Amino acid sequence: MHRELELRQVDDGAELLACHAVMAELRPHLKDPSAFVRQVMRQQQHGYRLLAAWDKDRPVGLVGYRVQENLMYGQFTYVDDLIVLQGYRRDGVGAQLLSAARAYARESGCRYFTLDTGLSMALAQRFYYRQGLLGHGMCFSEPLFYDE
Repeated sequence: MHRELELRQVDDGAELLACHAVMAELRPHLKDPSAFVRQVMRQQQHGYRLLAAWDKDRPVGLVGYRVQENLMYGQFTYVDDLIVLQGYRRDGVGAQLLSAARAYARESGCRYFTLDTGLSMALAQRFYYRQGLLGHGMCFSEPLFYDE
């Protein structure tokens, strides 16, 4: 079933608050909606953009991304977050969100469009391959502080 969705940049607190439940599916540690809004607003001060797919007045998918620069890629766009609610996953919403973020990367003069995904996320990996993204490495991380 193909639904009419509107892609819209999310910049104000009320819309960010509406996006919390969607993002919490991807990032379940983000339990406090107000803290989520504050964090996104802080990240926006550093170039983070949040684009939502709206079904009427309800967000059903999100992509969070930002332009960065490093010695490996030069200027590139990094996708921090991509989530689509389960009932919308076969409607092309994720592809639309990625396509919009990719267009922003091109408009910004970026040479690369990148993201990370978990090694156990086989369905996500297949989706990314279908979207033209190829695996080139592994991301390593170490927690420096532990939540109590």
